[in-house]
Amino acid sequence: MTNKEAGRKLLRAASRLLERDLQAAWEEADYNLVVRRAQEVVELVLKGALRFLGADYPKIHDGGSPFVHKAQERIPGVGEEAPERIQTISAWLAEARAPAFYWERDYGLEEARQAKEDAAFVLFTVMEWLGELERRI
Repeated sequence: MTNKEAGRKLLRAASRLLERDLQAAWEEADYNLVVRRAQEVVELVLKGALRFLGADYPKIHDGGSPFVHKAQERIPGVGEEAPERIQTISAWLAEARAPAFYWERDYGLEEARQAKEDAAFVLFTVMEWLGELERRI
């Protein structure tokens, strides 16, 4: 399997997770699960994109910084605003991951909405950068 194929598999998994699992948690108003699933989406997207670009991905939950460095190096026209936002999203969701999972914190509607919107932003922005948006992975 090539790096692109492996990356696409992770991106497909992220897309399914967003559309199926995160959406179901949202519809059930299970806001902690929405935050958890959003983090998983972002982690899979960033690791899939790194693999797609032929780079190894770190075995950590916050892949924002490694991805942004590689994207700015290998993808023309990425700019600065969206990569900064992706780094911020990845960092806050990675930090929220355990408290959401173990119910150490009770996340509310607005945090869940933000997590859901942020996960979609990361998925669709990265897919567009990789030229994969039309394929819908």
